[in-house]
Amino acid sequence: MWDRRLTIKVSDPLDRVVDLRLREALLQIRESFGQSFTSAELRSRIPGFKTQVGIYKPAGSPHALWVRQTLKGPYSDEDLYWHPDGSWTYRYSPEEREGKSIEELHTNRGLLQCQADKTPVGVFRQVSDPTGNSTYKVMGLAYVEGFDGTHFVLRGEALDWTALPVPEQVTPVFQRFEVESPSLVESLRIQRDRRFTTVIRELYRGKCSLCTLGYRVRGRSVGLEAAHIIPIKDRGTIADVRNGLLLCQNHHALFDEFGWTPDEDLRVRIADDPEFRSSAAANHVLDWEGKTLANLPRRSEDFPAQEALKWRLAEFDRAWA
Repeated sequence: MWDRRLTIKVSDPLDRVVDLRLREALLQIRESFGQSFTSAELRSRIPGFKTQVGIYKPAGSPHALWVRQTLKGPYSDEDLYWHPDGSWTYRYSPEEREGKSIEELHTNRGLLQCQADKTPVGVFRQVSDPTGNSTYKVMGLAYVEGFDGTHFVLRGEALDWTALPVPEQVTPVFQRFEVESPSLVESLRIQRDRRFTTVIRELYRGKCSLCTLGYRVRGRSVGLEAAHIIPIKDRGTIADVRNGLLLCQNHHALFDEFGWTPDEDLRVRIADDPEFRSSAAANHVLDWEGKTLANLPRRSEDFPAQEALKWRLAEFDRAWA
């Protein structure tokens, strides 16, 4: 992929996939990251989804193309968890048949070959809505990092998919600002920011970080937005979830106008402006003053970064000086 204005090449791991059909299918899975589809919809879009369950390895290919987890599957797949770079770890059970080892089944061998060649695979997870209807959530692409004796260890692509995810045992250093050239960031921003929003929704479980409201209509989360602690206009990073919060549209608007901000301890500060405080009385935002944000990620590693909060707090104080 090239930015013609600066002739800067962006390295995409999919460029290494020689099989064009495999590459196109993987690209389609990446572009569907975070979306949900019915089984019938995926059968018409994704090779092998009509007949294969578990692990799908196309005929003639040494690599598996995708894996899927079903609600009533026979294997003990574990829940996934997210990392600050927007990647995730998921432990997926190998296929078993009549006591054969993982190496003896072609589907498992396909995943092992993906590990050897660093070729990603697609991941689909079946979920159920409150009405009992099931869909498949597209988790995007993942790398096979290994086999721990009971599960394949899958690691989802990072928000910046041009780089391999940071090793699981390492907490990545928080970089407040985008490091690429402005033009290069612009050429990728729409795709990356869409991924950023998807991951923030997952981390905050579809509820506003301030008021905890989370509306759902026909199985979709509505009225919620990913807020950038260091804004995009100031080149705040979109490659690290620690620069984000999930907010309802109402409290996002007030956040962007510096009506309120979390401090370094994630306590809510409200602008000390009589006009704003009077107009905000009906909004109930004043009720959270001095309180810790009510809805945060389950893992403290994914909490807003101190560096981002310090930057925001300085801008908040400057706005009302």
